[in-house]
Amino acid sequence: MQMNKNILYLNNYMSVNIAKSRNSQNIYSQPANNKIIGIKKSLEAVGAHVKVLSSGLVNSKSFKWYKRVEEKSNVINVVYCSIWDVPILSTMVSIIFMFLETRKENKIRPINNIIFYNYKPEVAWAAWLAKKILNIPITIEYEDGYSNIDSVKGFKRLLMRLTEKVVSKNISTAITVNSLLAKQQTVPCVVVRGVTDENLFLKREGHKKSERSRPIIFYGGGLDKERGIDILLDSLKYISNDFRLIITGKGKITVNDPRIDFKGFIDYESVIRYMLDADILIQSQLSQHQFGNSSFPSKIFEYMATGNLIISSEVADIKDFAGDAFYYYQNDDPKLLADVIKNSLENLDRLDMKLVAKKLSEDNLPRNIGEKIMRILT
Repeated sequence: MQMNKNILYLNNYMSVNIAKSRNSQNIYSQPANNKIIGIKKSLEAVGAHVKVLSSGLVNSKSFKWYKRVEEKSNVINVVYCSIWDVPILSTMVSIIFMFLETRKENKIRPINNIIFYNYKPEVAWAAWLAKKILNIPITIEYEDGYSNIDSVKGFKRLLMRLTEKVVSKNISTAITVNSLLAKQQTVPCVVVRGVTDENLFLKREGHKKSERSRPIIFYGGGLDKERGIDILLDSLKYISNDFRLIITGKGKITVNDPRIDFKGFIDYESVIRYMLDADILIQSQLSQHQFGNSSFPSKIFEYMATGNLIISSEVADIKDFAGDAFYYYQNDDPKLLADVIKNSLENLDRLDMKLVAKKLSEDNLPRNIGEKIMRILT
C-alpha cells in the first residue's frame, strides 16, 4: 500500500481567529473543525502528506475583500483562499480561487488525490474543476445532507442538490459518515463516522471529578430541531429525580427548569471540561428526521473518550456501530428518553458499557482510520 501520497484536502475549516477577523462567527463549527483535524491526522499517521485548503467562505455581507492567508498553529496549518464577501459572488470567487490554489499546488508537488468535504458548492465545484482540467482523482467526504436541513431552503437548497448531482458523477472514491450513505455510492467507499482525539485520553487521565451532591448530566451541541434538544427538554417533565443538566451550544433555551444549567456558546476547552466532569452524556439527534440518515453525531467520539455513560437516540446506524456501549431510546420519544435517563441515574457504575465504549474509542484512533482511507484511494 502506497503511503507517501500527496493529498489536498478542500473544506470550510475556519478557526476562531479567522472567524472573528472576518466577522463570521455565525458559521464557525467546532464539530466540523474536529472532523477535518481528525481526517488530516489519520492520513498523516500512515505517512501521507496533507495540505488543508479552506474556502474561507464568509456570509456577513460586508462587501469586503479578504486576501489569501496561511494560518499556522499547533493544531493544524490551513491556507484560506481569497474571498469577496458579497452574496452569491462569494461562492463563485471561492470556487475560482480554490481551483487556482489547487493548480499552483499541483505544479509545486503533483497531487495524488483531492478529498473534498461535503457537496458544498464552494469546495465541490473546485474539486470538479481539478478533476476535469488537471485530471486529479477526487474523493467525497460525505456527511450532513444539507439539502435535508429545514433551514436550508429555496435557491440554496436547489444549488446544493445540483452540485451533488453533477459532481458525484465524477468522484473516484467516497468516505461516508455512515453505512446508509455508503450503500448509495457506486465507487469504492469506506465508512468513517469520526476519529478519536488521543489528547482526550490524556485529559481524562488528568481530570478529577468535582464534588457533587447530585449527578451531572451533560448535553453539548446544536440547539436546532435536527439535534433533538427539544426532545431532551420535553423529557424533563417526566422525571422527578434531582440532577444538574449542563447544556452548551449556540442559541437559547426556553424551558424553565431549576435543574438546567445553560452555559450558552463557550470555548471548546470548557466544553471538554464539563464533558469530563459529567456522569451521563446525552446525544439526542433526531432519528426520525431525514437529516439523520445523512449524518452521524460526531460528539459521540468525544463522549466515548471520557469514560462516562452515554445515552443516545437511534439515529442513522449508531446501534450497529456502538452496540452495547450506550443506553438508547426509540422514536425520538421524550417519555422513552425520560425512562432511560431514570434508569441510567440508578446505574451510574455500568463498567461493562464503559469498557465497550473505550474499545470503540481505541478502534477509531487516527492510524486505524488512516489505514482504512488509504485502502480506497487510487
